[in-house]
Amino acid sequence: MKNLILILSLTFCTQIFGQKYVVTPNGLRDEKDLEKTYLVLETGSLTAKQLYDNAIKYINEKYKNPEEVIKGKTDSEFLKFETYVPDFLLYNNSGVKIPIQATFTTELRFKDGKVKYEIISLEMKAKSGNYQVLFSGGLFEGYIIYKKNGKLFKKETKADIENYFDTYVVGLLEYLKGENKSNNW
Repeated sequence: MKNLILILSLTFCTQIFGQKYVVTPNGLRDEKDLEKTYLVLETGSLTAKQLYDNAIKYINEKYKNPEEVIKGKTDSEFLKFETYVPDFLLYNNSGVKIPIQATFTTELRFKDGKVKYEIISLEMKAKSGNYQVLFSGGLFEGYIIYKKNGKLFKKETKADIENYFDTYVVGLLEYLKGENKSNNW
């Protein structure tokens, strides 16, 4: 039941916001244009300054040590920050569920009415061991999503990554637009 509600809410949100990532053998790509590694988030009539300020507020509220996660910034133009997710997903390796943690760097670029959102680095590692989740590779190179020939190998892992980033983008966009629920007290 929870999964059904999650799927329905993601479908609803992606129809409203229209931007989502898709996992390809070459990494995360814009579903509508697979050449793009970024999404353009429409934010209505908000200025670049308002969007930048809301992004800073988002990081200050959502991250334990905001000063440490911010890796670069230029007022009203650019913001780069790092996110660590200890329980990113479970990779099914021949019936054994391997816990995967992730670290990714997000880059935001601001213009009036829109934000360029891009994951510029993404590392997905097993909590125990040296193996990583790879978008594409050979069976003995790591935990792969696609085989070297481009054939999808782990449909569930692909869906888990897409769902994570779709949910993340929707939450961030709501916050950037000033629609965050935490201020309703």
